[in-house]
Formats: sequence, structure tokens, C-alpha cells
Amino acid sequence: MKRIVLLITFISMLIAAVNAYSIDASRDLENNLIRLHILAESNSDYDQSIKLAVRDRILDAVNGISVKDTAEFVKAAETAANDYLETNNIPYRARAEYGRFMFPEKEYKNITLPAGEYRGVRVILGSGSGHNWWCVMYPPLCVSGKDAYADRGAQSELKNLLRKDTYDVISSDSSENRISLRIIDFINSLR
Repeated sequence: MKRIVLLITFISMLIAAVNAYSIDASRDLENNLIRLHILAESNSDYDQSIKLAVRDRILDAVNGISVKDTAEFVKAAETAANDYLETNNIPYRARAEYGRFMFPEKEYKNITLPAGEYRGVRVILGSGSGHNWWCVMYPPLCVSGKDAYADRGAQSELKNLLRKDTYDVISSDSSENRISLRIIDFINSLR
């Protein structure tokens, strides 16, 4: 009986430690990254191509604006999107907002961000019922026309923003870190 109690106690402590680590790593990511999310009007090829053109216009327009200045960033993103839509006689408009949004897992070369709730700027084109596009704006892991590192400085900035253990989990392809990511994803799905 004593062994069963000890085993249950050990398992409970292990589960509590894994849960605490997962929540802590998720918060480290959620509090230090700002993402950009663009939702297309529909899934038609036409609206999907508009979404990508608007993405490029937004990324060009916000270049040099600190995404941490959320009011200016949101205004610049919305203005750039609507300028593109109006110039090209597209019958719907865009609206941008800042908040906390759920994002799925996303890979950037050797970085894998777990699914979770992140701060972000969301740009909704028309009804926003089509497929979406997202990237990390801070630190700047996306560049116009690509889902890639803007430069090596972005990866260094990411490394400096996050705790070492969090960065190690998201930046490696080892099976141990993949298991850690799966645990973080699982814990996030329960929140």
C-alpha cells in the first residue's frame, strides 16, 4: 500500500511539474511575441491572391514602425490594406485590430512555435471567412512575400527575448524537444 501511495505521489508531482513548465514556457512565448494575422474574404483563388498582395503591402507599410506601438501599427496596417483594396477596385474593405488570438503551431526554418494564444494584429479582409496567413512581427521573423527570417538578427533577438529553456525547446529538431512541444500543445489545449 505504501508503494502505491508513493507511486501516486510521484506521478502527481511529475504531472504538476510538467504542467507548470508547459504553462511557464507558453507564457514566455505569448508575452514576448507579437504576431500578424491576415484573414481573406473567401477561399477563392482571387481572394487568396488579394490576401497575399495585401500582406506584402502591409509588410512594406509597417517597415520601420515598432509593432510595440500598437495603435500606430494597427492604423498603418489597416490603411495599407484599404489603400490596396481601393486602388484595385476590390469591393470590400479591411479592418485591423490588436488583441490576444489563438494561433496554430507554426514553423520557421528551425523554429517551431506551439499553438497557443498570442498577442497579435489581425487584419480582416471583407468577411474574413477565407484561409488566413500569419507570421511573427516581433521579433521580425517574416518578410514581404516570404515566411522566413528577415535576417539573422531576428533569430538573435528572439533568443534574447525568451528564457534559454523556452528558446531551446522551440529551436531544435531533437526528439526530446519535439516531445516538449507536444506537451506544451497538449497543456494549451486544456486551457
